[in-house]
Amino acid sequence: MRQFLPTRSDEPMYWLMFGAGGMVASIVLPVIVLIMIIAGITSSDPTSCLLNFSQVTTIFSNWLLSLMVFGTVFLLTFYALHRMHHSSHDFGIHSKLTWYIAYGTAAAISFMSLGIQLLIYVKLF
Repeated sequence: MRQFLPTRSDEPMYWLMFGAGGMVASIVLPVIVLIMIIAGITSSDPTSCLLNFSQVTTIFSNWLLSLMVFGTVFLLTFYALHRMHHSSHDFGIHSKLTWYIAYGTAAAISFMSLGIQLLIYVKLF
């Protein structure tokens, strides 16, 4: 009798990033927005609540904050584009091309943000 081994799939990795991105979108992002709103309301100068370039470079000069921003961007882009990829199935598009477009775009956006953060970190930007 011949024994059949189950085929391995990389889909759980993408569902893990989708779930983590959904959690970031539903829990972390509203907290960040709330903190920014409170910082703007409590400011004595209404224009000081806006971030200028020197404040952004100060944020990204800290490696831990820069890593946290990268993680947030990474998870949110994979969450959004994974959802778009699976929504394309609802529209009857069952092409492997949507997989490459969705995850390729998510990776490109994530690593472009990492590149910009690294340029700011080493003070080249």
